[in-house]
Amino acid sequence: MDGVFDEFERIFEELSSWGLEEGCLEPLVNIEDRDDEVVVTVDLPYVVGKEDIRLEVTEETLELEARMRKGVRWGAHEREFDRFRKSVTLPARIDPESARAFFRQGVLKVLLKKKRRRYPIKVE
Repeated sequence: MDGVFDEFERIFEELSSWGLEEGCLEPLVNIEDRDDEVVVTVDLPYVVGKEDIRLEVTEETLELEARMRKGVRWGAHEREFDRFRKSVTLPARIDPESARAFFRQGVLKVLLKKKRRRYPIKVE
């Protein structure tokens, strides 16, 4: 019987990490680790414009928050959600100053150039 309660506790902990109590959801994210860059693609349905998106990037993480113009109701209690929030640990160190982001039809694409691991040294 304890196994059932442990499973319920795990599920509720997972749901609380989604930010359900705060009215926000985690968006679906795809991360591509390419040779010289990391590409992060995020689905943001009900987000209308780029002014509704806030991004912060460090060498190791990408933080995203986006506001939906139309709230979404979900679940038996019909909670309303009006934001997306996600923190992503990147698969490689990147150069934050080279980050570029594009938003079109509910999809955000973030291009992050990797930091070079090797630097050529000229011998004189």
